[in-house]
Amino acid sequence: MQQDLPSRCKLIKPFLAMELLERANLLEKSGRNILYMCVGEPDLPPHPEIKETISKALLEGKSYYSHSLGIIELREAIAEYYFEKYRVKVSPDQIVVSSGTSPLMLLIFSLLVERGRDFLLTDPCYACYPNYVNFFEGNIRYFKLSETITDYNRISDMIDDNVAGLIINSPSNPTGALLKESEIKYIASLPVNIVSDEIYHGLNYAGEDITILSFRADAFVINGFSKAFSMTGFRLGYAILPERYMRTIRSLHQNFIICAPTFVQWAGITALKHYKEIFSENRKIFDERRRFLLDGLENLRLKYWGTPEGAFYVLVDMRFLNRKSMDISMELLENYNLAVTPGIDFGANAEGFIRLSYATGKENIEKALNILSEFLKNQR
Repeated sequence: MQQDLPSRCKLIKPFLAMELLERANLLEKSGRNILYMCVGEPDLPPHPEIKETISKALLEGKSYYSHSLGIIELREAIAEYYFEKYRVKVSPDQIVVSSGTSPLMLLIFSLLVERGRDFLLTDPCYACYPNYVNFFEGNIRYFKLSETITDYNRISDMIDDNVAGLIINSPSNPTGALLKESEIKYIASLPVNIVSDEIYHGLNYAGEDITILSFRADAFVINGFSKAFSMTGFRLGYAILPERYMRTIRSLHQNFIICAPTFVQWAGITALKHYKEIFSENRKIFDERRRFLLDGLENLRLKYWGTPEGAFYVLVDMRFLNRKSMDISMELLENYNLAVTPGIDFGANAEGFIRLSYATGKENIEKALNILSEFLKNQR
């Protein structure tokens, strides 16, 4: 007889971006031609030398277990990268490498979230953040963002002795917004644990990336190779932690993850050697797509959240239809072969919006705009 699930498992909601992707995959297998703008997966290929490194590492037999924190060569390369790019000194002994950033989020939230303690999230935010807090039976306090202005000084009004920490994400998923240097500096001064998700660094179209570590040495940083390096399927991420947590995170990683694939870790070293070239080329391509999409949305008289200046997302305002974002997304998929992500995936504040990912070619973006035009005509 199957027992009832633990309460923490019942609290985990489906990741709607993946739900739509999986449904789209099924439709595609049935013969439909699906246009994917639902997930943040770059269509650009990895740098050729990254692929060569993978092949060479396998041929050289580098498929063994590595140190649980990651091979020292990669951790040293990450430390050098943070110093060269941000002028921040990080010890390789503060770095843990894993199979993407998701396992690292799980471990970091396990360190910071306790039953009954509060954790601050923005609304909207990356869809999985609330599920990490819920899984460890913490309480979520949402900081409601505005579509037009940011006023992060209000966060201080939410902080009390029961708040365990907060997480920021700049460039942002799902809005593409950037935090200003003054805002990051202010957040770093708050008397709580700070987690900075920097996975979209390298995809900033309005200036230089700013790490929280420039203002606070004991912050938790999450970063990786999926987005700016076009290495999603490689599943390679890393976190930088305060030294006092490293023995614990090492034990957690040893037990629950063991290590990231060794041959992929060597590819990470190659990626970092070419980061300037990769970022420069990819930024140019994504920025052109961004401008093309924003122009197209404005021609359709569709509004969007704020000023998307980073990552590869636009949160499009469909509230004038007075329909749930999931219903809109399902109709676009089932009737128009366009896969998008419903705004509700990112929080109640984004209900009525849909997220478009421009991690695809301009030809596909143009097709999506034409589909939206047809969809809107049929709503009237």
